[in-house]
Amino acid sequence: MTSVGLLTVDFHISESFSLKQKRAVLKSIRERVRGKFNVSIAEVDNHDKWQLATFAISCVAGSKKQVNSIMDNVRDFFIRERSVIVQDYRLEII
Repeated sequence: MTSVGLLTVDFHISESFSLKQKRAVLKSIRERVRGKFNVSIAEVDNHDKWQLATFAISCVAGSKKQVNSIMDNVRDFFIRERSVIVQDYRLEII
């Protein structure tokens, strides 16, 4: 049975002192996440705050177990990422 996952990650970008720096950090992260995990990713909140960002990441897989595994790996990527500090995350699987 096909399952869909949605991971929302709120994070702080401590090295960002302008929206231009924030965009550069976010672009790098987006490209790496897309390439490494084959998921969809978009900035969905905190567009006008230069040190805060929220990404929504989605994936489709054959089972809830697969979706959970992919999203756990994406979450761990954000936690290990040195350019951001994860403040909160939420995972929904349908």
